[in-house]
Amino acid sequence: MLLRKIAGFGFIFLSGFLLMFTILSYSDWKYEDELVKHLSEEVVSRCPTNDLQCIADTAIYYTHLMQDPMKDIFSGKNFSSPKTILTHSSFSNFYFGKGACGAYASFFSRLIAQSGYRSKFVIMNGQGREGMHISTVLEKDDKLLLVDPFYGIVYRDTNNNMVDIDTVSKYWHSYYAKQTPVGYTKIYDYQYGWKYTNWGKLGFVSKVIYKATSFFVGKEKTEKFSLRYYMIRLNHAIVLIGAGSFVLSLLIAFRLFRPEIRSLREYFRNRKNYKYSGS
Repeated sequence: MLLRKIAGFGFIFLSGFLLMFTILSYSDWKYEDELVKHLSEEVVSRCPTNDLQCIADTAIYYTHLMQDPMKDIFSGKNFSSPKTILTHSSFSNFYFGKGACGAYASFFSRLIAQSGYRSKFVIMNGQGREGMHISTVLEKDDKLLLVDPFYGIVYRDTNNNMVDIDTVSKYWHSYYAKQTPVGYTKIYDYQYGWKYTNWGKLGFVSKVIYKATSFFVGKEKTEKFSLRYYMIRLNHAIVLIGAGSFVLSLLIAFRLFRPEIRSLREYFRNRKNYKYSGS
């Protein structure tokens, strides 16, 4: 009985912590969404025809406008706050700007998503190494149009139209390498392949998820799935998980204290009956 009560109080404490955590996460979620919304409105206002090329160029401009100063100040600095781990999202870089290519890609993808376009993260392979660089592709008309937010590149063909990643890879040395700015790392040449989700990053766990997903939806769809795209608004998921965990812990606590709750209800019922009978 004592252990049951101790466990019950433990779950009550846990439910209180989860409620507080959910409220704080919800506050972060709404604040970030408002920031993205206002930035997106600014992007769209500069592209009255809603042209994707204009939106991509403008989104890159604002990505660098917001990220560059933060990166210059905070790059290489250590942060130990639980916020940097528990509520990490694409806009975490808005607060402390430590990231490089991945941070720019996340910020850009979230901004472009608010503007009405889907994207995928491109995790580039290099010479004997995976995950050397991260860029993005924008989905339009069954094409994956390549953009490199970190280097500020919207790849274009000879007609100044945005171009898909396979074409960039095919004609890299003959044409598209010339579109890269001074300081571009030359080994990021799209010649060694790429992936949209690093299924080996979490070792055994992610490999099992990859095999299960391949079995149910097919290998091709699995390899084209960009998990990181769905993590750019991580606070949404954190709020749902936190709220669900709060409700679950509260239900467990009520179940553990069910005898005491039943006794309390009987006490108030008897007291009420006694009051009526006495009057």
